[in-house]
Amino acid sequence: INRGKMSKVLAIAKAQIGYKEGKNNNTIFGKWYGLNNQPWCAIFVSWCFNEAGLVTKIAAQSKKGFASCDAGLKWFAKKNKVIPIGQAQAGDIVFFQFDKDAEPDHVGIVKWNNTALKYLQVIEGNTSSGSVGSQSNGDGVYLRKRSYSLIMGVVRP
Repeated sequence: INRGKMSKVLAIAKAQIGYKEGKNNNTIFGKWYGLNNQPWCAIFVSWCFNEAGLVTKIAAQSKKGFASCDAGLKWFAKKNKVIPIGQAQAGDIVFFQFDKDAEPDHVGIVKWNNTALKYLQVIEGNTSSGSVGSQSNGDGVYLRKRSYSLIMGVVRP
């Protein structure tokens, strides 16, 4: 996908910063996907790509994208879309590992890569605004700063 189209994805994601979910993961994103009241980080990413007219590039589970971080990362890996973290650019998709299992726990859209300090700025759905609260099942859309050490994979659709 060219940089212009990726900037459209980013603009759509940025416009959602500050969105708060309702009770029990009730969101406009879950309703759109057809899987409301579920963890929605991957659904948020899928919604952003759909709004930008690029959902076919991330159709890991359905024509609406993906709802499972694990299924998403495996699909992108099979398509050779995984890139080195240091090459992450705005609009790329980043999968995070917050615990010790072998599956990604969370996903977001890269806003900016600070290669010198080894962190990404990421727009994420279903996270918390700070270090308090769940990072992978929070209450809204926030811009977060994430260390490279938390990253399981970066993909370029």
